[in-house]
Amino acid sequence: MKINKIKSLSSKIVLLIIIISLLSVLTIFSVFERVNKKAFYSIEMEKADLVARTIEPLIALNIYLDMKEKTDQIITQLLENPNILAVKVMKNGKIINEIKSTEYVTYIEESFIIEKVISQPNSKRKIGSLIISYSNKQYKELINKYTKILLIMFAIFSVIFILFSLYIKKLLLPLRKIASSLKKFSPEQVINIPYASQNNEIGLISKALNNMQKKISHYSKEQKNIHKYLEDQVNEKTLELRKQLYTDTLTKLPNRHSLLNDINNSDDGALLIINIDDFKEINDFFGQIAGDDILKDLAYKLGDIFYKDDNITISRLSGDEFAIFFIKKPSLDNFIEIAKKLISDIEKMSFTYENNQLSIRVTAGGSYQIQNIIEKADIALKSAKKLQNSFLLYDKKLKIEEQFKSNIEWVKKLKTAIENDKIVPFFQPIYDNSSDKIASYECLIRLIDEENIIISPYKFLTISKKSRLYSKLTKIMIEKSCQYFEHIDSDFSVNLSVEDILDKDIVKYIKQKVKEHNVSKKIIFEILESEGIENYEEVSIFTNEMHTLGCRIAIDDFGSGYSNFEHLLQLKIDYIKIDGTLIKNIDYDSNAQTVVETIVDFAKRLNILTVAEFVHNEAVYKKVKELEIDRTQGFFLAKPQDKI
Repeated sequence: MKINKIKSLSSKIVLLIIIISLLSVLTIFSVFERVNKKAFYSIEMEKADLVARTIEPLIALNIYLDMKEKTDQIITQLLENPNILAVKVMKNGKIINEIKSTEYVTYIEESFIIEKVISQPNSKRKIGSLIISYSNKQYKELINKYTKILLIMFAIFSVIFILFSLYIKKLLLPLRKIASSLKKFSPEQVINIPYASQNNEIGLISKALNNMQKKISHYSKEQKNIHKYLEDQVNEKTLELRKQLYTDTLTKLPNRHSLLNDINNSDDGALLIINIDDFKEINDFFGQIAGDDILKDLAYKLGDIFYKDDNITISRLSGDEFAIFFIKKPSLDNFIEIAKKLISDIEKMSFTYENNQLSIRVTAGGSYQIQNIIEKADIALKSAKKLQNSFLLYDKKLKIEEQFKSNIEWVKKLKTAIENDKIVPFFQPIYDNSSDKIASYECLIRLIDEENIIISPYKFLTISKKSRLYSKLTKIMIEKSCQYFEHIDSDFSVNLSVEDILDKDIVKYIKQKVKEHNVSKKIIFEILESEGIENYEEVSIFTNEMHTLGCRIAIDDFGSGYSNFEHLLQLKIDYIKIDGTLIKNIDYDSNAQTVVETIVDFAKRLNILTVAEFVHNEAVYKKVKELEIDRTQGFFLAKPQDKI
């Protein structure tokens, strides 16, 4: 039979009270029964012992006087006591008297045995033993009566506790009914909780619950109103944010996200990306407000041009770039014609700012393929700028995607080489032309790829600058070069760009490594001559700091690009490395000879040593010596090696 699980609290309380009460009464009665049984047993034993102590002196006298008949008489009289089953008198280990009652056989198994020593009168000398078998019949009768009384009392107490428990359950019944009614509660529907009229604790609970119910209902109504208000506000803000997400805040045109959405929802289309040329100069010269006004005005005029065509969307991609997306693309010839005419129309437009009439020039890139349409139009735009065309349509022949992929691969190679310590210096000797001995070494960066192929810097140095890995390469070259020449008695040079010199972290690192490896008297810093070297103040601070440490400075590739003799005066340099474009044909190029002679003459007047780079054959080498250039470097004399 399956017993139903008790779920109500009142039933659990009642059951617990009954169990605890019954166990308590049962424990008490068990203890009482055990104690009283022991007491009754002690009383019966005391009676038997009293009988033995009473007759022992008489029997002792008769045994002492050898009066056996008298002993038998005493024992026989003793058996008149119904509780005595047998009496045995022993002397010297032998039974001299023994009498048993008629009930001996019946009760002997459960009788009390009392044994008493018989002592000689007026002496403690043992002359025998008295053994009495005392019946426990009366003890059992007492125990049975007492047990019946206990059982009756246990039954009475059990009934009392059960009735008490039922009474408690009845008292708790209102709480159960209140709990049942609360199951139906909801903020929308008020329920009537019973017993609220009673003037007791149950009534107080019911009243409190009714009041709480009213407050909850009122609060629920307020929350619903607030929820509706918040929902309306959220919907309003969502629409506003959605609009902001797809709208350019300045021009109010659709933005890049909107364009991407249009492209994703189109099966085909064509795209033009238009970029304002030299827009930064407008911002720099007239200010950002003027630039913003031109962007807004151009957006309005583009909208005015295409407002009749529902199949064209105009978007602002970024700062100075706009996109024209043809949802239904025209023929290819028509698309190109539209693009060229649009560029012409824009460049004829006039923009006014504070009474200034401004005009702009634009470059456009187009894509006639929907797949990766933005990337392709952007590639076409960049190619057009590079080729200085006003418009270019994307074509696979541009091979710009391949260039991008190549750049990504080189970035991976660079990161792998840096992680695996495969960026290393190679050392090319520089010879003194007067003694034909090695004067110093130039530390040249090399990358060892995963196939142990040595790669020259012209393949990865430009990519390192674009990928922000250039400073790491500089630090690696500084550390490894200084460490290599720390215990070698030779001068060595390391290349630095103006970007390195303007980077405070790099300069701090250079000072640290020069001091750490104690190479200040050996190291020469070759600064690449470029536009950046015109930052005289910053570069001059660096050269002065290095001179203070004992280091020397060289200008590398002097004679290329933006050469200026003022560099030699302002930067207090120690060496001029004449650019290879002047040296490689110096054996027959008279113009190159004239320029080099001027550089050498000027350097000698300032006590600056000159170095000829890229000396690749004997004729050039002889001419270098003839022009009295102090030192020579090039493959004709020695190639860069990983060791010296």
